[in-house]
Amino acid sequence: MVTSSIIRPKEWGIKTDVSSWMFYAMILIAMSIPLSEFGMSISQFLLLGLWIHEGADFKKGLSKGGKPVNRIKNYFITVGLNVGGKFRMLFNNPAALVVISLYFIHVAGVLYTTDLNYALKDLRIKLPLLSLPVIISTSAALSKERLTRLLTFFILAVFAGTVSGTYILLTRHVSDPREISIFISHIRFGLTICFSIFILFYFLYKKVFSGTTANIVVGIGIIWLFFFLFLLESVTGLVIAGLLIYIFILLGAFRIKPLYFKVIVVLVLAISPVFTLNLFRHEVRQFNNVEKVDFSSLEKYTSHGTPYIHDTCSYGVEKGKYIGLYMAPAELRQEWNKRSNLSYDGLDNKGQELCHTLVRYLNSKNLRKDADGVWSLKEEEIRQIENGVANAAYLERFSFRSRIDQMVMGYTNYVKHGDPNASSVMQRVEYWKTSAYIIKHHWLTGVGTGDLNLAFSNAYKEMGSKLEDAFRYRSHNQFLAIFVAFGVFGLLWFLFTLFYPPFLTGKYNDYYYLVFFVIIFMSMLTEDTLETQAGATFFAFFNALLLFGRKRDMAKTE
Repeated sequence: MVTSSIIRPKEWGIKTDVSSWMFYAMILIAMSIPLSEFGMSISQFLLLGLWIHEGADFKKGLSKGGKPVNRIKNYFITVGLNVGGKFRMLFNNPAALVVISLYFIHVAGVLYTTDLNYALKDLRIKLPLLSLPVIISTSAALSKERLTRLLTFFILAVFAGTVSGTYILLTRHVSDPREISIFISHIRFGLTICFSIFILFYFLYKKVFSGTTANIVVGIGIIWLFFFLFLLESVTGLVIAGLLIYIFILLGAFRIKPLYFKVIVVLVLAISPVFTLNLFRHEVRQFNNVEKVDFSSLEKYTSHGTPYIHDTCSYGVEKGKYIGLYMAPAELRQEWNKRSNLSYDGLDNKGQELCHTLVRYLNSKNLRKDADGVWSLKEEEIRQIENGVANAAYLERFSFRSRIDQMVMGYTNYVKHGDPNASSVMQRVEYWKTSAYIIKHHWLTGVGTGDLNLAFSNAYKEMGSKLEDAFRYRSHNQFLAIFVAFGVFGLLWFLFTLFYPPFLTGKYNDYYYLVFFVIIFMSMLTEDTLETQAGATFFAFFNALLLFGRKRDMAKTE
């Protein structure tokens, strides 16, 4: 007799009822958010299928040996009754109805759009805004243990994403930190990292995991994720993390008993934003504090006899140096075209004027903008200039300083020349101005779900924007994006869908929801958070889970 060696799920502590399978599908969704857009889609379809199937049974109500046709018929009747019951449950949940109404704003916007193809694509991307709140609000709520397990798997997935990014950083020459977010956009990945950090803070504070070793691992995890945010140069993630720390220190200050100590903490917190602003102003002054130049002593000819141009107006200043000194454009053009397949008079791979990228790069290395300067560059540097790297400092690894320099450079260019192309921060200012221009002409109903791209394209032309075509994106602000698409009433309803459900369900006192809400709200100020699959799924899943997916005894986490 042969003994079977098959290990069944129950022997591993795996429950096989439909409710448990739905929980496993939710874990898959949570793990897919930072790792796989394909995984997000598959796991949501799996969850939907299990939600429909929940409560149905082929054998229920049938005698042994019943006909297959009757079983199938009975199955679909049961499914219909169960789904009908779930929708009755949904319609008795005002908060859930408000949450899913956000999707129907987008459906309504299709009625007056001209680009139907884009509108349908947008509705497909935003399907999680409909499906996940419906499923989670009408399914069995998770216990505290299951929620902890789900959040732990989410953090492990985020950690896996950071390990993959670190491998890329160490094995390849990375010129843009965005390259180390290899599964989803670096901005959305930064949000998942930020959320993971504050979940781990809660785990550590509440000692969710027993044992000193486990708590040490949690502490190391917090440090690692913060470190990776710096590697990623995620300004959005770091600002949000800083704001959350600021909020919790402020809340903690009011619990401090000695009055004098409480006053000191509050004063420090009040002064810190002013200090940060003054620090930035100091950086701008230092950046533009030009070294004194004795123009009479500057050399007039290159080593090849070409006259130098010393231009202090056209190229501006970077790190206290005139970029336009020692310019020999004819030599630059001739020698660059010998070393690169990209034309000196064309664009680099970022869509910027290559000649300007080259001149700035040479200036950052204290090289003259002539033939000798071009031939002083290594082959790898030629490739990086082709990729749009305009400063040698940007190639330094683990350097957040270069990110600050880029912001200051962009701010200076925008203030002095109205040119937003040098900085993603200043580009956002241009996006917001363009959004305001569109809103001025379509403030009542907006342009519809599918016409945002067309509206922005036309607005950039009408405004005479200096933004290069490669940088002409949309709002980069979710509130403005909603305003542009659906008008003033659409914006008001969108705000209602954000603030009313947590108020109605009493979740503003919940630690997890407060952290999640701050992350989402702040990200929406500088990003179109819901315009990508990862962003829409991240918001829809955790918003529904934290509002409706937990048992009532977990409603308040301190």
